[in-house]
Amino acid sequence: MKIAVAAMAPKVDAQIAVHSARAPYFLLFNEQGEMLEVVSNPVAETDRGAAPRAALLLADKGVTLLAAGDFGPRFVAELEQRGIDQIQRSGQVSDIVRQLID
Repeated sequence: MKIAVAAMAPKVDAQIAVHSARAPYFLLFNEQGEMLEVVSNPVAETDRGAAPRAALLLADKGVTLLAAGDFGPRFVAELEQRGIDQIQRSGQVSDIVRQLID
């Protein structure tokens, strides 16, 4: 399992981003909660088409679960098409990762 958390900053003490497909960063963790990678979201500032491109980015990274503050219906459909589960959470990234791996 590879977990991605939509984050406002590239660090584990950042807040979870509310807008999942347009999050500034995705922080990737393994099933033990170790951070593997920080991915700057290249579609965070795009006007259109963020959902399919963000979903493809996460799928290419092997993500199986994405945590974020909110998910639009188009992004949910794109994630589900790629086998990525979603979970709505708010708070600090490190706290959420601990909850998800426990």
